Amino acid sequence: MITSSIDVYTAGIAGVIVIGFVGDMIARKSKLPSIVWLLAFGIILGPVLGILKNSLLVGLTPIVSTIVLLIVVFNAGLKLNIYQFVRSLSRTTLLAVINFALAAAFTAVAAFVFGFSSIDSILLGAIVGGTSAAVIPIISRGSSLSPQAKNLVTVESILTDPIGIILTLAIINIILLNNYSINFVVSSVVASFSVSIVLGAVAGFMWIPIMGYLQRRRYEYSYAGALAAAFIIFLLTQALNGSGPIAALVFGIMIANGEEIFKWLKYKNTNNFTLNQESRRFNNLITFFTAAFFFVYLGALVSFNNYYAMLVGLGITALLIVSRFIGTPIALFRSQYQKEEIPQISTMVSRGMGAGVLATLPLAYGVAGTSQFINIIFIVILVSILFNSISAFLFASKKPDAKANPKAMLSNQAKQESTKQQKNVQA
Repeated sequence: MITSSIDVYTAGIAGVIVIGFVGDMIARKSKLPSIVWLLAFGIILGPVLGILKNSLLVGLTPIVSTIVLLIVVFNAGLKLNIYQFVRSLSRTTLLAVINFALAAAFTAVAAFVFGFSSIDSILLGAIVGGTSAAVIPIISRGSSLSPQAKNLVTVESILTDPIGIILTLAIINIILLNNYSINFVVSSVVASFSVSIVLGAVAGFMWIPIMGYLQRRRYEYSYAGALAAAFIIFLLTQALNGSGPIAALVFGIMIANGEEIFKWLKYKNTNNFTLNQESRRFNNLITFFTAAFFFVYLGALVSFNNYYAMLVGLGITALLIVSRFIGTPIALFRSQYQKEEIPQISTMVSRGMGAGVLATLPLAYGVAGTSQFINIIFIVILVSILFNSISAFLFASKKPDAKANPKAMLSNQAKQESTKQQKNVQA
């Protein structure tokens, strides 16, 4: 019996890796991210075949959500380049903030109308407010957007993950404290986050020279040491009544920008103070495995008997699309981006890893009234990605034919040359 159970779970792990790999291959040929195939595999293992029992998965949620959240926030920190952020601060930040605020507000109002309490509605809005990195493979494979517009959407997705994580953790903290006095809420949240930010920043500042030494000495897998340090910082911050995820996020941001930070401090030798290519490839591998297992896990958690939650998910997804079509033209009014690109940017509503992980946190923390969040977010992730993929395909099919339109071909060539020149200047 034990042997057969081990065989089943071993086959399941192998299946997850294969589905993740095959899904990525399919994604390269299409505009459908591998998330969809991973969720489908989870549904087959869970609700369809019953191999992964819902009761077992629910019991594992606190462990799974903690580990996955730590990796997600650490990875989000590693992607946040301060120099790039400052360069695109005005327009990208405006796009991220306006779209996040509208999406969160629309979702909160809809959830309240559907019968959720006011605080749970606000929590759900924070969870689904930000776009996901799931838009990146969609816009990078056959999209008709210009390089500048692709960069805009990519940076926006990177910015909104930390915003959603911070707000969600703050709201959960408020719910657990069960004290809605403004003074109490502000003081407790500020105290918790201050401890987290300071610990993450100090640890990151101390780790940067260590990382530089390891990389200069060409020690293999120095990234593994950084990830281990992130886990230690997470646990230490939690023990000091801080927010472990926020500390890990700040730690990742410090590491990602080590060279810029030490240059600003007039430090002479900043070589290897930024993650090298080997570390980045290892980080991508860890992210791949984490995403593969998490989305299978999320798909297995879904209950298809909960039609009400599915209806709520569809309604919220529709409102997310509407809110983005309102917010994007406002944020990009009189910008450098072409008018014909704004409608396509407005379709970039995909939700993914961030929303999925955050949806499990209320269950992990034992927040009452949020048991349907996982089913709702599942529908939001799935439908938003499908909508995004279909819209990207339709926009790509409308690209001007270069053979039929020589001017368009020359314009595209000029854009490509301009992009190459910009890259050479940056290099």
